[in-house]
Amino acid sequence: MAAENLIEVRNCTMVFPGVKALDNVDFTLLAGECHGLVGENGAGKSTLSKCIIGDYRMSEGQLFVKGEEIHIPSYTVRKSHEMGIAIVHQEFQLMEDLNGLENIFIGRYEKRGPIIDWKKLQKKGEELLEYLQYDLDLKVKVKHLRTAEKQIIQLAKALLDNPDVIIFDELTAVLQEDGIQNIFRIIDLLKAKGIGIIYISHRLDEIFECCDRYTVLCDGKYVNSGFVKDIDKGELVKMIIGRELKNVYPPKSEQFGDLLLEIKNFTSPTSFRDVNLEVRAGEVVGISGLLGAGKTELLHAIFGNHKLVSGEVLIKGEPVKIRNPQQAIKYGLGVIPDERRLLGLNMLFNIRDNTTLASMKFFKKWKVFQNHRKEAEAALEINKRLNLRYHSLYQLVNKLSGGNQQKVVIAKWMLRNCDVFLLDEPTRGIDVGAKFEIYSLISELAKAGKGVILVSPELEEIIGLSNRVYVMYEGKIMDVVEGENITQEVIIQDLLGVVEA
Repeated sequence: MAAENLIEVRNCTMVFPGVKALDNVDFTLLAGECHGLVGENGAGKSTLSKCIIGDYRMSEGQLFVKGEEIHIPSYTVRKSHEMGIAIVHQEFQLMEDLNGLENIFIGRYEKRGPIIDWKKLQKKGEELLEYLQYDLDLKVKVKHLRTAEKQIIQLAKALLDNPDVIIFDELTAVLQEDGIQNIFRIIDLLKAKGIGIIYISHRLDEIFECCDRYTVLCDGKYVNSGFVKDIDKGELVKMIIGRELKNVYPPKSEQFGDLLLEIKNFTSPTSFRDVNLEVRAGEVVGISGLLGAGKTELLHAIFGNHKLVSGEVLIKGEPVKIRNPQQAIKYGLGVIPDERRLLGLNMLFNIRDNTTLASMKFFKKWKVFQNHRKEAEAALEINKRLNLRYHSLYQLVNKLSGGNQQKVVIAKWMLRNCDVFLLDEPTRGIDVGAKFEIYSLISELAKAGKGVILVSPELEEIIGLSNRVYVMYEGKIMDVVEGENITQEVIIQDLLGVVEA
């Protein structure tokens, strides 16, 4: 085996009861490289990474770390840490009520006698931040930090043991553009010091921007590896999903009906001011803006879940009061939040119960008891329409892939027969094939006469799906762009607050 190989996996097979999650997979990671591990949800990316860090013990195959063959039966997460392998997850594994310093060293506090040596820990923490070239007050509680700052705390924690290998597992899925660029900067720093990065992401643009090599998995099988510079995005997509995606975005609807929703002079205490917006039947309205522009807060305010100072809501031309989500639902609004696992689903419920959660009053026996048979029939029909991939309606949603979880959230509001769908980053953290299905669903909702408001940090999505785009800048509507004017050049100028003379 070549000396520069930090990780080598040979013929890895991982079998769970009734499922072969990995089938004869090979993988190598070189010192000082960023290696993109890509594939659809369920392709085996996370399973392979868990085999590498000792969270799973592969059923068959060999694992080499820095040239040393690992004895699989005794390989554990602790052992992988000792051998210089670390992982940073998409979902924060931090204690919100502790400060940054406490989170970095939790369970590893150095003491001077019986007393924790905070001065020494502070010095070490500052050295880690200096290594990452990031300025952050480690005495601030984690719950008061921005998302990008929380990721820095996780990275600092991962660097405590001077690892040779770091797995970035969907690290940028919760970050805005400035946070993503900072992660790329840190990757370059780590590579320059000879650290190998395994980079797991559904965002193919990121693979092309920061990775040196790629490996594609599909249905648990190895598809291909190579240098990123030798392929284009279309070729990579074809490898990932096994077919060519010619038209990523479906044709836009051009037939609009009556005004479904209108907001006037929406102003919040801190996030946005004097916002006017409308959406018609059959229309997809995009909201674009940089981090902190007020996009998500505006969407939550429309749904009655964000405090307003002033503003008026009209539903089908009639003034209404929406002070909470219950009133929003009553008036035909449904929301697909950016944090689907936290706000869109009950992760302890099954598919049926999550699908019918907003429509339970329509499934009553004698207006008292829940008619579970009718609930199951309705959930089965709506999820079949959405091409949901599942084993049983009674399967817990936390066992579904990200794309299928998102379909359950959409199914919930489709079953409720909402008139207006508020979508906040609907494709966050889902693979390219599932993204295409979500795009098709958005198009179908519009064709069915529904109104859609779409918030996304991905400009390509906004341009590809929207009939009209409201561009927000520092809490205000900078511009409203329609038809052929919906271009990258126009929107980027607006995003940056550039006003043409």
